[in-house]
Amino acid sequence: MRQPSKAPVSREERVLEAATEVFLRYGFARTTMGDIAERVGISRPALYLVFAGKEEVFAAVIQRMNDDQLAGIRAVLPKLPTSREKVLFACKTWGAHGMELMAAHPDAKDLFNLAFIPVQQMYAKFQALIAELLIEPAAASSLHATPEQLARVLIFAMRGFRETAVDAADARRLIALQVSVLLTALESRG
Repeated sequence: MRQPSKAPVSREERVLEAATEVFLRYGFARTTMGDIAERVGISRPALYLVFAGKEEVFAAVIQRMNDDQLAGIRAVLPKLPTSREKVLFACKTWGAHGMELMAAHPDAKDLFNLAFIPVQQMYAKFQALIAELLIEPAAASSLHATPEQLARVLIFAMRGFRETAVDAADARRLIALQVSVLLTALESRG
């Protein structure tokens, strides 16, 4: 019996896979379209037929990485019974992933640089997910804050942990503490 063959990988997908490796290795500033084309095994003119420029490739790489990360998180959330566990899982998974990438690839800092609009969009998508998870706890709390405001506080505290944590394990501990502080505050009725 014949095994079904894998669908062929599109040229765009091949470019994104190669570009991810190149951006992780060199960062945005040091990467050229020539580097990406060489890694894919196509000419620069052929690369320009797929993406108009380095900024467009970078945006697609960021979006793809974040969408994959969020899809993985969303797949697990229904299995977790409480809001606290859901927020903790989402934050530790998403936050520690960045720390692990930067530890493995020191020049990957550009993938988290808020000066880049695709990175701002990445944070906005994660913030929306966390806000969604905080709707019920925020509604039941005596804090006068929207889920979006609470999500923003949490996410940008996590961003600060990337600067101060010793390693990914330390970042996870700090994230767990921050989530615990926030959810405890939301659960209090004072």
